[in-house]
Amino acid sequence: MWWFYLNTRIYEVYVEGADSDKYICLESQRLVYSNKPPSNCARFFGEIPYEKAVDFIDLEKAVITRSILILHEEPSSRKLEGCIIEADTPLCLQEVRGRFIYFLVDEESRVEKGEVIAYHVTSKFEVRSIKSKCSGQVALIIDMPWEIPRKALIVVITSECRRVVVEKSA
Repeated sequence: MWWFYLNTRIYEVYVEGADSDKYICLESQRLVYSNKPPSNCARFFGEIPYEKAVDFIDLEKAVITRSILILHEEPSSRKLEGCIIEADTPLCLQEVRGRFIYFLVDEESRVEKGEVIAYHVTSKFEVRSIKSKCSGQVALIIDMPWEIPRKALIVVITSECRRVVVEKSA
């Protein structure tokens, strides 16, 4: 029953200063891959599991605590594109709970306040729509399927993020 839209992009999340096996280094206005902790970088970002991105968001103040680099890869492309969300960027956070959750938006989608962004099925098997609380660009959709009922956090940036491109090595 795979009749609904499947996003074919693979998203990677990097956090500034995080320890990892995979790094992206900002040197002389270029983003470069590295497998070792960088030594001569102006800034470096370490890869983290996508679901751990919530650990770098202050949920009470709705801001990013450390700069986050979100990249997506399309199988046919030779580069990774994405954006950098700087620390202390204000966010619009929206939690979705339900037995099943179906998203109508994905990362990088533009949303307007009041637009339907997801459907969820309640414990009584009623279908409800979720409307966006704000206008902006969807940065992350952090799904938490281990929670009961299932929970997801939709992170929307109300300001613009800086677009970046990382070339894949041959």
